[in-house]
Amino acid sequence: MAKNKLITTDVVGEQYALQLFEETIGRKGRTATIADAEGDLAFPKNNIFVDVSGVGVLARRGLNVMNYLACDAPADVVEFECDVGLFKFLLNYQSRNHKHLNEALREAQKTSVVVRRERPNANGSHDFVSIPLVGIVGVAGGKVYFKFDPAIRKLHKDPRGFTFLSLRTTSAFTSVFAHSLYEKLKSIAFRGSPTDWLTLEEARKWTGAADAKFMAAWPEFRRRALLVAIEQINELSDLFVEVETKSSPGSKKVTHLRFVFSEQEGKMVQSLRQTETRKNLYETLRGEFGIGAVDLQAIAAKAEDYTPERIQAAIEFVRHRMATQRKKISAPGRYLMKAIQEGWSIPKAELEAGVTEPAAVPAPGPAQAAAVAVDKRQPAHERLAGESLQREYQEQGERGYALYLAAEHAQRAELRVSFARTLVFRALGAQMQRAKGPITEAELRNTPRLQHAFGQHVLKAVAKASRGVAARSDDQAALFTHQ
Repeated sequence: MAKNKLITTDVVGEQYALQLFEETIGRKGRTATIADAEGDLAFPKNNIFVDVSGVGVLARRGLNVMNYLACDAPADVVEFECDVGLFKFLLNYQSRNHKHLNEALREAQKTSVVVRRERPNANGSHDFVSIPLVGIVGVAGGKVYFKFDPAIRKLHKDPRGFTFLSLRTTSAFTSVFAHSLYEKLKSIAFRGSPTDWLTLEEARKWTGAADAKFMAAWPEFRRRALLVAIEQINELSDLFVEVETKSSPGSKKVTHLRFVFSEQEGKMVQSLRQTETRKNLYETLRGEFGIGAVDLQAIAAKAEDYTPERIQAAIEFVRHRMATQRKKISAPGRYLMKAIQEGWSIPKAELEAGVTEPAAVPAPGPAQAAAVAVDKRQPAHERLAGESLQREYQEQGERGYALYLAAEHAQRAELRVSFARTLVFRALGAQMQRAKGPITEAELRNTPRLQHAFGQHVLKAVAKASRGVAARSDDQAALFTHQ
């Protein structure tokens, strides 16, 4: 049997995470975490995994990081590795002591999904299977390693019943009760507020306090779990939550409660799937236009500007152009992103002149997608979006490499040395199984993959140098004068 592939920086999501990591570390220092980042990372989490209980908040955050790193990989890939510095950044873990990190990863192994199947005419017996959410975990050689069961990977990629979450928000919670309740509310947010009435036992499950026997009574549960969870959610997240209670007839004893929640004004909306409208938009962006993970994260990060109305207007504009223009639009997804960024909509003059708006084209269903897929493991729209992103990455790398070739010999040597210190180079070197040693001119010239990553580094160095031009003399500012 062929060995499963290891996914590191080949994954689109991890490439985006590396960019965010390097930008944040460069701005805030080596102890910075995703809590200090100016961007965000979003990922889909199967609702089956939301109901995890019996583990601490660091283990829950660790499971989310592993979920994020795996979400863009094909379903048949089960083994992953990640630089420990990047993993700690995503986990919002600042300590250099890995003891608590190791304990949290071991604790994450205790979580599982239980599958039961009733057997007819078997005197009430049933089949029982317990599948751990993560199998092998380890920290060695500056990397975090983890492996999933194939059944868990299928659930990672299952398009039914999942919640789009912000890694920055979920990694900010220090209370396991806040982390648990927040994810539960996000998973049912499309139904609207308030929630159904819950018994106290159900409410304790929602907050992850079901195993805490000392919270069986309402006063203790309210003081130690519920109020703590609501306070953190209201302070750190995009939800504002209140609780309403109901007592039994003729008594003051609280027997039921429900949650009333809403999006907080002035906060970044961190999910495209919070309401049914956003859910439909997500399916259209992903399925019909093939918008990739990086662009989806960019839309989520600017949700205050990219409102559902603006996105829908851009969708109708692109559909209109595709239906009325003779010249074929070769990359509808990129065209749609431009329309969203620029705020384009169908001009009224076109409609008044008799050019009618085409009927909305529904996103292709699973059967249609299967019929046109070139690779069963990767839908065509994801493949095309990935190819477009790869072309853009290569073009930027080539521009940076051209600037490098135009620089002086000493400047080129300095750039090679600084690149060798980056996380991107270390991760890429591990992937390529590169022998230790300095980066050479010949190696850059003959290794396109390394050349493109190095070119990206050069572009960042140019941008950083240009920001200090006004404060330097002409000689000091001319790091890259040869264009």
